[in-house]
Amino acid sequence: MKKFLITLAMLTGVGAAFAYSYDTNLPLAGGSIADKQLQNKTLFTAYMFAHRVATPDCQTFAITDTRVVEEKVDNKWQEIWTIDACTKQAEVPITFIDKGADSVYAIDPMGVKVITKE
Repeated sequence: MKKFLITLAMLTGVGAAFAYSYDTNLPLAGGSIADKQLQNKTLFTAYMFAHRVATPDCQTFAITDTRVVEEKVDNKWQEIWTIDACTKQAEVPITFIDKGADSVYAIDPMGVKVITKE
């Protein structure tokens, strides 16, 4: 039993070392026209792209801006979400299709831009 408790304590400490902080406040900053439900649905997929560009020791991520870059036509539009990832920013292009409760989104990984903050 003692060995189990020591192992559990070690694993808990290791897990805490890899904890990340994500800003999940909705509605998002900026000019997104996606409703809160669709923003929430998209949030962690967008953060995944910020992880790809962040420095290895980065643990804090926040969406600092959203903007419409292609206006809504036939319930389809595109936005750019800017995500701060420590010393870098990711500009993530997201295409939305409004289908009410079944709305969908798509992210083009080749369109993600990386900016190093000064």
